[in-house]
Amino acid sequence: MNIKIDKHLKSPKISAALFDLDGTILNQKEEIPEEIVLRIKHISKIVPTSLVSGRIFSSVYEYSKILGLTSPQISDNGALIFDPKNKEIIFNKSIDRTIAEQVFNLLDSNGFYYFASSMGEQMTNESKNKTNNNVNIITCLYDDVIGYISSNSKIDISKISLVPSSGSSDEKYLSFMPKDIHKGIAIDEYCSFLNIDKSKIFAIGDGLNDIEMLSSVGYSVAMGNSVPELFQICKFSTKSFIENGTIEALDWIIEGLN
Repeated sequence: MNIKIDKHLKSPKISAALFDLDGTILNQKEEIPEEIVLRIKHISKIVPTSLVSGRIFSSVYEYSKILGLTSPQISDNGALIFDPKNKEIIFNKSIDRTIAEQVFNLLDSNGFYYFASSMGEQMTNESKNKTNNNVNIITCLYDDVIGYISSNSKIDISKISLVPSSGSSDEKYLSFMPKDIHKGIAIDEYCSFLNIDKSKIFAIGDGLNDIEMLSSVGYSVAMGNSVPELFQICKFSTKSFIENGTIEALDWIIEGLN
């Protein structure tokens, strides 16, 4: 059973802070409220602070700029880690090229909207020569594609990871990922790169794609608007985003850093 964060709960001494984006620090307009920006900027001056998102490289990079972050950032559901200071890619895993071609063929032939990422470059339905690249993630609307997955023998799903997620406006997505890659794997690489003990990391999220991240760190926080599974694995919980749960968790962390 997790512990609810409040003003009476003793604040931890953390070595890094990790933040999911959608449902955690983004509002429904896909903006980071100023009161959250100021708090994350304060934290980032004291410990490594990073976004860990299912969003693709370009999106995570833009949000990291808004927050003034300089530590490595994690995008593409953990398939990429990059340095926001120079966009250098630190860690990269790609989908098997044959499988990527099969997925693109399924989506294109049915006219399904999607976006994908290859080594930091964004791709969409209109992009040419998509399978000439190392594809890190392909994301589409969950309801569009889920009925085709089990019935479509042209995609070998044993060689890929399927990761559900949701957006800031409650859209449901499904991401095609490299086999056995997720946010938890990326955090292992992140800790190795920065020589950080996972038991001293704070992380907060709300979605199914946050499970591996939150189950691997010492100070895991489930948003009040989280999927039920997160309350089973997180050590702590806060209020929902609209109830200022993110700010509550940030103030808790800041008190331990000051």
